[in-house]
Amino acid sequence: MRPWPLIRPEILSEDEPPAPRLRGLTAFSRELLPVPNGGNNVWIFYPLEVSDNFAFATLIKELLAHESPFPWCHHLRFIIREDPTDHAIQCLIGKTARIQVYKPDLSMAAINRSLESEIADEGVPLAERMALLPVMAGNDYSQGRYPEALRKYELLLRYHAPMNNHTMAAFALNGMGEVYDRTGDLARANQSFEAALIPASVGEHPPLPVFLNVLTNLGNLCQQQARWQDGEAYYDMAQQIATAARNSSSKMKAIENRGICQQKQGKGSEAAQSWNDGAVIAAQLQDVRSCQMFLQHLEGHYRETAQTEKARQVHEQLIELAKS
Repeated sequence: MRPWPLIRPEILSEDEPPAPRLRGLTAFSRELLPVPNGGNNVWIFYPLEVSDNFAFATLIKELLAHESPFPWCHHLRFIIREDPTDHAIQCLIGKTARIQVYKPDLSMAAINRSLESEIADEGVPLAERMALLPVMAGNDYSQGRYPEALRKYELLLRYHAPMNNHTMAAFALNGMGEVYDRTGDLARANQSFEAALIPASVGEHPPLPVFLNVLTNLGNLCQQQARWQDGEAYYDMAQQIATAARNSSSKMKAIENRGICQQKQGKGSEAAQSWNDGAVIAAQLQDVRSCQMFLQHLEGHYRETAQTEKARQVHEQLIELAKS
């Protein structure tokens, strides 16, 4: 394939003002389209926080400045966030041609109403309506509407299981388990998570994110129930799947919890080995916080087992990490 052109030095130079650099970068993006002028590039400027609305508005005004009938920004579209309490951008730009203001209701209530309306629309194909159900179930769960979430997960299971959609069946069973766990029905939670393991592990290429989530939930449930041996096994599988899924944060947490389960069983040397392995991996990933966590576990273990010299060495490592 023909390589992309290089970004011009003036765009990368921090000595240049920001607006011309942004203008050059957005114009440069047109050169990356597979067909010259064959479509529009959309740029979205949506900072979560704006500390200086006037400065941001000034930047946007300078960026969008153009002359018709041959504007520099042809085949480019911009979506820009404006603080609803401070209309600095509208004040500076005014009623410039080809600029529209849109005020959508993005509240959770509005989103739920829209989803419920689309799911209830019998004119929409059933598959499309069912595709929205996981979102609604997740919303119900996050907002504490557990009976509603459970009904939606059950409906997902009844729809996808007969079609041998193993990924979605595992997703639905895992969601049911999370609802049961949150509502204190640990026996049903365990049944749901164990049932989810079967479709989550089917085939040569199982859905790793779902598989990892199920294993992690089972490990966490075992910790709640003090089933340390089972928890150790589930966390060990979880850290292996996390490697395949390239999910470093989940791997770190699974290794930490595997060590805790080993320690609870009186397997101190295995626990120390787990935490030591985790510290090595965290150091390789330059994950300082995880490295500190593993070293704190190791220091506590060495102190409890009267390994004073090792505890001192680990404590010195923690001091050095705190300086970095």
